[in-house]
Amino acid sequence: MDSRFCTYKRVGYLKSHIANMIGIDFTGIIYASPGVLKHINKRHGKQFNTKSNDTIIMWMRDIIEKPDYIGVYTNKRGQTAVQIIKRMYRTILVGVEIDREKKYIYVATMYPISEKKINNKLQSGKIIDIREDIEMVESYII
Repeated sequence: MDSRFCTYKRVGYLKSHIANMIGIDFTGIIYASPGVLKHINKRHGKQFNTKSNDTIIMWMRDIIEKPDYIGVYTNKRGQTAVQIIKRMYRTILVGVEIDREKKYIYVATMYPISEKKINNKLQSGKIIDIREDIEMVESYII
């Protein structure tokens, strides 16, 4: 990563067992840029009832650490993108993208998602429910 990334915040780690579940071979630290934090506050701050970057980073970490649902797709630029979803006080999606050329993973967006959209994504196979799988895997990890 080049020097401009020194202002990025580390918000989590894409773990190998999660990557394996969705069929990707890239793991590593997930970063959030100051620009994406500004975007999230501007576009979704009212929905999250906060304007605090620290609160948003805390939520990102919680969602990435223990997701309920995950999905993978290729975005318009040909990059691998991962949707990480967790039910909290409301259901929130964190979208991360993998830049294989620069060898890093970054948050592209974060927003509330409705139950209807989750159900549609589950039925179409775009996301999978990993709550039971995560508990089983974590029980074997020391």
